Amino acid sequence: MSSSKPLELSLLSPIDTIRYNEKGLILAVIQDCLEGTVFTWVWMNAAALEKTLSSQQVWSCQEAEIVLWNAEILVKEIRYSDENPMVIIGVEEQHQELSGNTLSGLFDVICDRRDYPQLESYTCKLLAGGDNKILKKIGEESAEVVMACKDKDKDAIAGEVADLFYHTLVALAYHDVDLREVYQKLEERRK
Repeated sequence: MSSSKPLELSLLSPIDTIRYNEKGLILAVIQDCLEGTVFTWVWMNAAALEKTLSSQQVWSCQEAEIVLWNAEILVKEIRYSDENPMVIIGVEEQHQELSGNTLSGLFDVICDRRDYPQLESYTCKLLAGGDNKILKKIGEESAEVVMACKDKDKDAIAGEVADLFYHTLVALAYHDVDLREVYQKLEERRK
């Protein structure tokens, strides 16, 4: 999952176009690059930003010192918003405690069940049933989402969509499609 190749400055707007505030700082929003969950924000000066780009770790500026934000976090992308201005840093979760139970966390569990089957696991039984069993469940859950929406039952809608998400993640794992590929397609549709 991680890459040792340093980020290129070209991933960002040209470094000399970044507008810092009167103290020489810019706000950096740190978010999950897959799901967009915002973890926190930090202040960066030019040196902290350059160190972040070269090391793939988030460095911030605190009282004129450049400090490492979290050694467990890997920077995957950096964007500059001239409109606000701010730097948006997409990071990859290395540990679940950052954002709790997420789709990516659930997908990791499903892939773990695929790679290390457990006899009593419902996920393992689905995967063992192959496409027919998995796709049948996706069809059933899709129909249940439609019916819950038709009934205007918010609790049922949430539950059925959760079931549909789960079974869709099982299909992705079965076909070795990484969840990041899905997030990338969603990001492309946002443009």
